[in-house]
Amino acid sequence: MGKKPKERSKAKIEHITVSAVVYSTEDREKVGEAIATLFPFEFEILRSKAKGHYGNPLEFLEVEIKKKREIKEFWENLVNLLKDQKEIILNTLEDRLDEQNVLHLRIDKQKAYLGKVELIDGGDAIVVKVKVVTYPAKREKVIEALKGMFDHV
Repeated sequence: MGKKPKERSKAKIEHITVSAVVYSTEDREKVGEAIATLFPFEFEILRSKAKGHYGNPLEFLEVEIKKKREIKEFWENLVNLLKDQKEIILNTLEDRLDEQNVLHLRIDKQKAYLGKVELIDGGDAIVVKVKVVTYPAKREKVIEALKGMFDHV
C-alpha cells in the first residue's frame, strides 16, 4: 500500500465575478463607476444586453477576475472596504454560500457610486461572486477557509 495523503486542507479562490444590472433609467457610466469603487486596479467590463421582466431594455455589466494576483488584490481590497461589516458576513456565511461553494455578496449600488461600500440583502446591487475551491471539497472546509481568508487580511 502507498502512503496516505496528508489530511491538510487546501483552499483558494478560483475566480471572482462582479456584476450589476443597468436599468433603462440609469446611466451606464455611473454604474461602471460604482463597480470601480470595488477595484484597486484597472479592469475591463463586459457588457451584454437583456430584457427586463416587463420587456424593458437592460444592460448587464460583468467583470471576471481570474488572474491569481488580481484575485488576491481584489479580495484584500474588498475585505478592507467591508471591514466594519466583517462580522455580519462571518455570521451569515452559511446563507451566502451556494451549493457550488460560491460566496455571494451584494453591495448597495447607489452607495458604491458615492464611494461607500455597504452590504445589502436585496434590491439594486453590485453582486460579487467568489468561487472557493477546497480539497477536500466539503462545505465545512469552504466555510472554514473563508473565515480564515477574512481574518488574514
